[in-house]
Amino acid sequence: MSVTESNLQQASDYLQKQFNLKSWWPKAQPGLAKREFLLMNGSAIALNVWCERWLDAGQYRKLDKAIKRAT
Repeated sequence: MSVTESNLQQASDYLQKQFNLKSWWPKAQPGLAKREFLLMNGSAIALNVWCERWLDAGQYRKLDKAIKRAT
């Protein structure tokens, strides 16, 4: 599942929660990832690009599950 305009808020909320709970999240360059997230979380297209760049397969599956639970 990818982020769509209809589930953008749920995806963005989930990702923001991960940043708030885990200072090391995502694993590679969390500071840069967070700065890019703040710039790219306004549209589904941009957030999908962000997810492809920063999330590994396991993190992406967890995002999918969170979106499905919220919708």
